[in-house]
Amino acid sequence: MSDSSRTQLKKLLVSRYAYLVRRLERVTGSKDGAADALHETWLRLENANVAAPVANGDAYILGMASNVAIDQHRRERRHFHEDDVDALLELPDELADPERIVEARFKVEALKDILRGLTPRRRAILLAARVDGQLNREIAERFGISLRLVESELSTAIKYCLERMQESGDPYTGSRSGPRKF
Repeated sequence: MSDSSRTQLKKLLVSRYAYLVRRLERVTGSKDGAADALHETWLRLENANVAAPVANGDAYILGMASNVAIDQHRRERRHFHEDDVDALLELPDELADPERIVEARFKVEALKDILRGLTPRRRAILLAARVDGQLNREIAERFGISLRLVESELSTAIKYCLERMQESGDPYTGSRSGPRKF
C-alpha cells in the first residue's frame, strides 16, 4: 500500500471514528471492544500491504477491524484457565433469591410447553440455532434443506414462541438471538 493510501485511510479512520465504533459494536458486542479493535487497526494500517488503491475506505477499515476483533476474541478465549473458571463459579449469585428462582423455573416450564407446540423439525432448528449456537448454514447441511428454509423456519418458530409467551402474560422484550457472536 502506498504511503498516500495509508495516510488517507488513517485520516478516514480519525474523521469517521464515532461511526466506525458504532458499526463495530455489532460485531464485538461492546463499545470498548470496538474501540480496541479500531486502535489495533490503526497500528496495523502502518504495515498494511495492498497494491491496488482502496475504493471504499469505510469497508476496508471495517473489514480489517472486524478481523482484529475476531482475533482478539479468540486470544481471550484461549487465555481462560480452569482456575479462572472455578473461581468464577464459586462467586455467590446475588440475583439468585428464592422468588426469582421459582419465577425462572415457571418460565422455563412455560417455554418447554410452548416448544412442544412446534413441529419437531422447527423445534430442532430453533434449538440448534439459539441454544447450540449453530450457524444457519450448518443447520441447513444437518437437515439437508436450503438456507432460505432454515431462515424461514427459524423466523416462524421465534414468532410463535414470542406470541405464546406474551399470551401467557410474559411480556418478553429481550434479545431474539442466541450465542452466535463469532
